[in-house]
Amino acid sequence: MKILGMPITVAGLRIKRVLREKWGLISWLAIPVIIVFLMSLLAGTGSGKLTGKLLITDQDDSTVSRFLAGGFNQGPLAEIFTLKAVSSAEGQALMDAGEASAWITIEAGFGDAFLDNQPTQLKLVKNPAQSILPPMVETSMKLLVDAATYIQIVFAKELAVLKPMLKERKFNDADLVVLTLGIKQQIERLEATILPPQLELIKHQVAEAKSAAEQPDITFGLIMFPGAIFMALIFSANSLAVLIWDDAQNGIIPRLSSTPSALGAYFNGQVIGATSVFTLIALLLGVLGGWYFSIPWSKLPLMMVWLVFSGLVIYQLFVALAMVMPSAKVANVVVNATTFPLLMVGGSFFPMETMPDWLAAIGQYLPNGFLLKGLKDWLVRDDAIFVAMGLPLLLGLAMLVVFWMLNRYLVKQLIHKV
Repeated sequence: MKILGMPITVAGLRIKRVLREKWGLISWLAIPVIIVFLMSLLAGTGSGKLTGKLLITDQDDSTVSRFLAGGFNQGPLAEIFTLKAVSSAEGQALMDAGEASAWITIEAGFGDAFLDNQPTQLKLVKNPAQSILPPMVETSMKLLVDAATYIQIVFAKELAVLKPMLKERKFNDADLVVLTLGIKQQIERLEATILPPQLELIKHQVAEAKSAAEQPDITFGLIMFPGAIFMALIFSANSLAVLIWDDAQNGIIPRLSSTPSALGAYFNGQVIGATSVFTLIALLLGVLGGWYFSIPWSKLPLMMVWLVFSGLVIYQLFVALAMVMPSAKVANVVVNATTFPLLMVGGSFFPMETMPDWLAAIGQYLPNGFLLKGLKDWLVRDDAIFVAMGLPLLLGLAMLVVFWMLNRYLVKQLIHKV
């Protein structure tokens, strides 16, 4: 217990200072929370899922136009957009108020023009205040237009048979048989091209797939969430690292240097104190983010351990960088100058998924970059734990041991710099 007495005392003093200067701790927690949750809200929801309202004004009211409108109410689009049929005046009022993501107007005569293979138009109005959902509507419309063009080319004869039936709203058995056989023949002719090859039966048992309830939805907010916690860890590691210079200038380190092994115990206490701060940050932000993004609770313990481990690696790096500097002022400037490139390129300010490939490749070689990537591959993309975290763990442990040994030596050199 005597061996641990001094480190525990030093750690306690460091934790008390952090709690006493509470605005520093509050800023470490508040900045990533504000960034992630505001970005989630801007993406369109408070739960981290993209949702929006799509207005449709159908001035044609034909079978073709209703089929087109129904395309936005099927599949993944139906999970994102709430479809609302509106008149022209109502649609204009809702868009002016910013209460919808986009507004589609299907002009009169659209169905006849489609069946006659004549030019026609669809009108799209996008909400300029939203940057994600309106482009999704525009892309979906382009895909529907391309699909309609191919239908006109491939099924031209069948559309000629279908047109009078739709206009007169009379369907007889003979015409339906001709139409069905024509479509069947066209599909059989193009089967090798438009249908995927048949698959052979798998003869060995595979692991049971996880249910959708066990996997969180991958949203923009969830992708940013791990990087935001790393932001809090980096800010706290920055502040804790330069505090060692304060102890040196206040005479604590020179006095301890007269006692055998005292400086080693002092530095171990600093590491314990930093570990406690990182644990607090990981616990608070991890539980909050786990609840907000519906992350399985079974994953939270390992996630928090990984966050604390990552914080220690970054802390040891900052401490080494600070103590090799000739003065406290220079150390503060250099550590701060290093912090923001790590945040920006390492995936905290901007997810690596949104970066150019060359910049993301650089970020994955930074300490916080490869540690963050390992966490996201396991937590968000559900990769196997050893595949996602194996190499980052080995690299992180190597850095932790090397910098710990280096810093125990560098702390002794501070007595010659103050």
